[in-house]
Amino acid sequence: MKKSEIPNEIDSDLTCELIEQAYKLGVDTFGIADLELLSEYDTYPKDLLENYSRGISIGLKVPDEVIEKLPESRPIYAKHYVMINDRLDFIAYNLSRLLESKKYKALPIPASKPLKDLKWRSFISHRAIARTAGVGWIGKSLNLITKEYGPRIRFASILTDAPLEMGKPLENRCGECQNCIDNCIVGALKNTSFKDYPKERELALDMDKCVSKLQEFSKDPDINVMVCGMCLKVCPWGKN
Repeated sequence: MKKSEIPNEIDSDLTCELIEQAYKLGVDTFGIADLELLSEYDTYPKDLLENYSRGISIGLKVPDEVIEKLPESRPIYAKHYVMINDRLDFIAYNLSRLLESKKYKALPIPASKPLKDLKWRSFISHRAIARTAGVGWIGKSLNLITKEYGPRIRFASILTDAPLEMGKPLENRCGECQNCIDNCIVGALKNTSFKDYPKERELALDMDKCVSKLQEFSKDPDINVMVCGMCLKVCPWGKN
């Protein structure tokens, strides 16, 4: 079924049922994006969005104390990072099964799955879907910033052809703040101005510097995954 053939009539009852189930499963944020607005984003494969009209964003918050006690708590953060990703995948699986039971397509995209040939990109950007759904905005750190939790959120997504009610993107509210830029431990963040999101990731982030440090942390047997978290800690959004 081509995107142009996907029904446009909104199913409010299904939208409410999906939201209710998502929060029963424990999500902290939920949003539904219009995938037409993501036509400029790179995906793998390139026709990934062809048969889908909606992108569902689900998010789980990292506990505040885990973030506040960085860098000493990085081994604890690493454990939570893995656990939260697994939980997001579980929730995405269950919501996808719900959509399938209603005879709609549903493709859950794993919470953290960089692909080796895409230079630390995945099938599609979870942050882009969350931004388009109105969950938050893309900050100068390229993290998704929410009003309530700041960037202290992990995301997964579901692509579907279900005619769900959609959110609207939020305006960027970072303003003149550059805490994340000033506190990046490898100076990987660039003070780049953009309204919604940078047209190219490299305009805002030196990915080689960032990944090199993350790989260094991952070699620590107490950490064992690619996490840092300092840009999450210093962001004023989400702080108590």
